[in-house]
Amino acid sequence: MYFFLPTARQNPRTPSSHMKGWEDTTVRELRSYVGLRLLMGLHGRRRCQRDLWSTDPLMCSSVFVKTMSRDRFDILISILQFANNEGEHSAEDRLWKLRPVIDVLDSTYRSVFVPRKNVTVDESLWAFKGRHQALQYNPSKRARRGLKVYKLCSSDGPEAGYKAAFNIYMGQDRGEFPASIKVVDDLMEKAKLLDKGYQLYTDNWYSSPTLFHYLQARKTTAVGTVRVNRKGMPSDLQASRRHIDFRSSKTGMLCLQWLDKRPVTMLSSAHTSKVVTLPPNHRGVKRSKPEVVVSYNNGMKGVDLSDQLAQSYPATKKTIKWCKKVFFYLLDMTTINALAVHRALGGKMPQWKFRTELVRELLQRGGRPASFRRNPPQNHMPVDTPFRRWRRCALCWRNNRRRKETRVMCAHCSVSLCPAPCFQAYHA
Repeated sequence: MYFFLPTARQNPRTPSSHMKGWEDTTVRELRSYVGLRLLMGLHGRRRCQRDLWSTDPLMCSSVFVKTMSRDRFDILISILQFANNEGEHSAEDRLWKLRPVIDVLDSTYRSVFVPRKNVTVDESLWAFKGRHQALQYNPSKRARRGLKVYKLCSSDGPEAGYKAAFNIYMGQDRGEFPASIKVVDDLMEKAKLLDKGYQLYTDNWYSSPTLFHYLQARKTTAVGTVRVNRKGMPSDLQASRRHIDFRSSKTGMLCLQWLDKRPVTMLSSAHTSKVVTLPPNHRGVKRSKPEVVVSYNNGMKGVDLSDQLAQSYPATKKTIKWCKKVFFYLLDMTTINALAVHRALGGKMPQWKFRTELVRELLQRGGRPASFRRNPPQNHMPVDTPFRRWRRCALCWRNNRRRKETRVMCAHCSVSLCPAPCFQAYHA
């Protein structure tokens, strides 16, 4: 990732500042900074950032203290930039301050992983309380006020939630097509998924017969809820309880209305009007639904899942600089993508464990003190238990195995372990 940081000649701090004189940073130090930022998300939202460097042993974290001073951490975030302000940039590009980062992420997301057949397009709202010309207010979103971002995500499989493409809304969606169609077309083109047989899921803001016909021409099927007043929609749909109403076009597009708690209108170029019976719910009641509704409910979870995972351990902090705020959101989004790839390759780590290992790797590559590295090999040596007494193996007991006793223990951990394979497995 690209960063532009001031050199010693561009020190923004005055001599009267409590900060020390500026020293040129390095890639290793930036890795440490990103690692600490991710580690803050694991410490929880309610904890004050200053407490992590506190001298109170009940509040401080030794990892932060030994990795970087608080003043150094503060000055890095205060002068963090992602493009040269004095360089040339397009006057029409409202994201030029983040353009190097966005370009790197766009190419990386496309090259690292290719989604499976089912993908979904939806929008998220990144909370931001500062000032920006593209701020949106949406009372249906949890953030309500912030920057809107469109995402194209994988919908199913272990990699569900992987973002193959994204666009940050800057109030410039005008073009040849309506905004709802242009967003889908731009994301599919950016991810290079058109003309490859993918199946796309959208909600009623995007869905329309015009969009679905366009996608059909690009060898892409689509499924989504749709508003009944869209151009080209049939006007005589009248669903009733236990009965569905549907229409089909010559091109194979289905328009179906089903009465749940209220009428639900679906549009699909990949389904028929078939009705399926679902497994019994927790009350033992079986229900029947149109197949297109069941497929839509399963296919729309991609964006929601990625947002849910990102909100569990957020690296974002309060700031009035929109470019820094968006960068931290991009950092969380990239972390979730890395987790999705890990699971797609067969990994089983939960998110908190994956983030912990990621932070550990960043801090070690960033020059973290050796005393904080996990399991130094020179200290973990097998020795005899005191007076060579038999003790229960800690790993066997933890895994509920048959009781095993041993005379071997770890000199560093003071834990009794079987010589093989428990000793190596415990320190893996």
